[in-house]
Amino acid sequence: MKKLFFMYWIGTVSLLFAGTVVIASENTYWVWAALVFAVIGVLVWVVSSRRTKKMEEMYRQMLEKQQEIEQSQTLFLASISENIHDIVAKNYEDTAYVPDVAGEKAKSIQKEKRRKLLDVTNDLIEFLRLKSKKVEIIHEKFNLNNVLNEVSGSVCSQFKGSDVELIFDIDSNIPRYLIGDARNLERTLQNLLEYVLSEVDSGEVTLEIAMFGNYEEQIELQFRLSDKGQGLSEAQMEALFIPTYDEESQTYSGLGLFVAKSLIEMMQGVLVVDSVVGKGTTFTLTLPFEMLDPSNRRNYRLPEKVLTAKKVFIVDRSYNSGLAIKKMFAYFRHDVKVVTKEEFLEKKHDLSPYDIVVLDESLFNPRTVAYLDQLKKQKAFRVIALNTLLQKDEEEKYSELVDKVLSKPANQERVFELIINLFTPQRVQKSKEEEKGHNAYGLTHRGEIQEAPHISQQSFRDFSGKRLLIVEDDRINQKVLTNILKVSGMEIAIANNGREAVDMVKESLKPFDLVLMDINMPVMDGYVATQMIRLESEYDTLPIVAFTALALESEREKIFNSGMNAYLTKPINIGKLYTVFKMYMPGSGAQKQRVQDHQVIASDVLDIHKGIRYANDNEGFYMEILQEFLDAYGNSGDLFAKLVREHRYEQVKMLCLDMKGLTGSIGATQMYQLIAKIHQKVIYHQEEMLTEYIDAYEKELGRLKSEIERYLSR
Repeated sequence: MKKLFFMYWIGTVSLLFAGTVVIASENTYWVWAALVFAVIGVLVWVVSSRRTKKMEEMYRQMLEKQQEIEQSQTLFLASISENIHDIVAKNYEDTAYVPDVAGEKAKSIQKEKRRKLLDVTNDLIEFLRLKSKKVEIIHEKFNLNNVLNEVSGSVCSQFKGSDVELIFDIDSNIPRYLIGDARNLERTLQNLLEYVLSEVDSGEVTLEIAMFGNYEEQIELQFRLSDKGQGLSEAQMEALFIPTYDEESQTYSGLGLFVAKSLIEMMQGVLVVDSVVGKGTTFTLTLPFEMLDPSNRRNYRLPEKVLTAKKVFIVDRSYNSGLAIKKMFAYFRHDVKVVTKEEFLEKKHDLSPYDIVVLDESLFNPRTVAYLDQLKKQKAFRVIALNTLLQKDEEEKYSELVDKVLSKPANQERVFELIINLFTPQRVQKSKEEEKGHNAYGLTHRGEIQEAPHISQQSFRDFSGKRLLIVEDDRINQKVLTNILKVSGMEIAIANNGREAVDMVKESLKPFDLVLMDINMPVMDGYVATQMIRLESEYDTLPIVAFTALALESEREKIFNSGMNAYLTKPINIGKLYTVFKMYMPGSGAQKQRVQDHQVIASDVLDIHKGIRYANDNEGFYMEILQEFLDAYGNSGDLFAKLVREHRYEQVKMLCLDMKGLTGSIGATQMYQLIAKIHQKVIYHQEEMLTEYIDAYEKELGRLKSEIERYLSR
């Protein structure tokens, strides 16, 4: 714009000068000079005018494009609720039975369908939170490795059996602890990974993490997620972050990316996408963080010098994965050699010079096992088996020669702990108490918790009077748990991080009967919090149960070594939660008669049975949806009246689209029918009749609010 202004100025001055000279001068030379200036001025004016028009056209096109995108996003947010009722209903019907399939396969299919239904329920809650503008960005200390563990555990459980090789390639200078928003970083990475893994069937998917822009405590981390899939066309790229609804399949696409991009912008970050058709796609995410201790450049310190400078030999089925793991071992000044699986099979390698041998699980054939057995008789060295979190849930039987298992994708902290555990003397003989499942902190359950059948919200009345501490930083999980236990009669306290948990346990005048401890939290994680609690002997018998998305053998060891008694895997399962309560709070409560209170208030105003079914048969989730509905739309009667009186009929239509889907999903039958009538009036351009529905809308909404509040407060 400055350049165009300058050109206008030159043209104007030239024409004024030329006109002045022609009028005032009698000298022919000056007249000709003036005419030349005049021509220059005219040319400059013409060029600048054309450029101005061109820029105005470009600006107009950009503005139209931006408005088109914003309109698409607005229409999506307005219509998501209209369709989500149908999706939830369809998915629920799909989970009703599995024809012609029996046994474990049927359970597996049922579990997968239930998981999809749970995802839809979570999407509904997240949508309502966005509508209510409840998403906040926080800045607290967190461990990046815990975030990566949660992400890999959650994502890999969804894509079990995939042939994709998922690689975490993390630079050695990445800080162990950062200050920022761990929860929204986790949600963002998970959404991006879920999209990429859903688009590729094989090959490598790599998440590279690098640090740059180090200014005192301020740094920027770059997360580069790339695949070698089909890539995206220009049209696909333009629509990538615009969620769409497919009527035929009754599914949404792009919602995860839409949420991820929104969170990135809220965290003051930047997301760039590059894609080449036939070669793959790369998401580059840059986010600002603060370093906890800028002066400490050594994030991981092995407890003894003897643990450093080992010779390591790595064979991975993916050479790039092997190189990423090499980087993690090399951080500890290890001398690392990586060879391909093909090279290892073709050529016999002398492994005697090495202290640590890391082999892909497929290489433990009789010949390799015999060779390793022979070497171990001659020299003490450690053998690690490499597997992947994406493999199917099958019990792996490794040779007794295997000292430890490393599951991919790995991160720096897990390799750090692996090295320590490899060379720390392990007790071979367990005590009688440990054999029976006891340790210094009481009953220990090392296996997966079994799900108790036919458990409802009322079942937890069996534990009335008991004191429970929930340690969880995720607000949704907090509300879901408290809603599940709302009628239990238990005394429930909430801690938002490990530091708060330690303080609450030690300062409480009345002891807690059980602690549910999340692992990945800001400020202080679950491991450290448990260790801090166990420092005082009076809390030795306090049962502490972990919540985790990653239940690897190494993570389970870490859970029990920190002093916890058992673990529950995410997402929350009320049957398993009941089992844990029964294990650690036996004989509690009066085993009261369980009355299904919601049968009393089930009606056309609020069909609770239907709503609970659509919430994955989880009453806690249903109650959370109802509360979020009240927060987002409890006062929509005033909005509806205002929109009608101001003749803003497009906004009336959008409100109807929201309310139709939401009221259908929560079982508000009468409100749903009323909204459907109002919607029809807008569709058929009978807007003059909308004023007749203002009082009816307010009245029916009031009845619905009363029923919801009565149900939530019982």
